[in-house]
Amino acid sequence: MQRRNKWQITTYKSLTTGSANMLNSQYSVTVNANGYESTTLSPDSYTVSGSAGTGNFTVSADGVLTIIFNETGAAGGTPITSGSVIMTNKSGTIYYGQARSINANGKAVFNNVPYSANSPYTLYFKQLSSDYHHNPINRVITVHMSRAAQKVYVLNTAAEELQKFTLTDANYEGLPVNSANLNFTGE
Repeated sequence: MQRRNKWQITTYKSLTTGSANMLNSQYSVTVNANGYESTTLSPDSYTVSGSAGTGNFTVSADGVLTIIFNETGAAGGTPITSGSVIMTNKSGTIYYGQARSINANGKAVFNNVPYSANSPYTLYFKQLSSDYHHNPINRVITVHMSRAAQKVYVLNTAAEELQKFTLTDANYEGLPVNSANLNFTGE
């Protein structure tokens, strides 16, 4: 490590935090991260002034992911018409950012997502709701983001609506009919 005003903290693929002993000084900070726009780093300077400190930095990705929810899970399927989806961790238990609405064409758009052609980012999403006629997908959606603009299709099956039935005697209101079966025939 140099002991001048330039410091380079080596990071590894899964490392998002680090620390280093630094001399008192004002430092310029840059970032090199696949799928992120380096000019969006904030702040772009850091000051060490005689005591331990903490620097918190942000950088914005510039990819666009469109998730399309429909009845086939492929291009051309009948879209669902509403609902929401959110970015999560792998298990779907921690949410990142705000949920995105699913529009009338079945599309939910996530802007500013990371991507990399050489080492695609693995992102996870959870569908929170669907339109009245479809079931939301009941598993975490995994997306390998390798292009700046990417589309993913997700299958939403037709909803089965819970129906409750009671068979009673026609002549004695409320008297249940024992040992009977109702049979339904349809599509």
